[in-house]
Amino acid sequence: MKHTRPQDGFTTVELITVMVLIGVLAAIGIPRLMGENSINAIVFGDQVASALRTAQKSAVAKRRIVCVTTLQRTLQLRISPTAGTASCNLQLDGAGDGTFDSNDDKISMNNPRPALFFRPDGTIAATAGDAPLTGFDITVSDSSGVRRTIHVDGRTGLVN
Repeated sequence: MKHTRPQDGFTTVELITVMVLIGVLAAIGIPRLMGENSINAIVFGDQVASALRTAQKSAVAKRRIVCVTTLQRTLQLRISPTAGTASCNLQLDGAGDGTFDSNDDKISMNNPRPALFFRPDGTIAATAGDAPLTGFDITVSDSSGVRRTIHVDGRTGLVN
């Protein structure tokens, strides 16, 4: 009787599995090693949209003006102390300073209005007494370009 020795080496299934695992690790790891900020920029864009929606819903629910002040990587939400008052000097509950900010200096918010006034009727204006703003976009970008576009319609209060 002749005994045959099993062949040494890997099967095709084992080789394909290893190649797939290497591909997945490369897809996740290489952008992080190269300093890619696209995920951070998308997350910051979602935070900006969330802050604007919070301001709009709070203004309607509390029947007071909510002011949003914006910089490149910062949003500050304040609410008026009483109905009919246009000065926003109280911090909005659940939206403390830094809640919607980005610490990544490679990410920036483009075209933000310096101030937005969310009114109890659901509209958004540049100042408390102005007519509602028409639609405008705020973009969030990183070193590779625009990663998120947020459309704001001041006449309806829609933020998407």
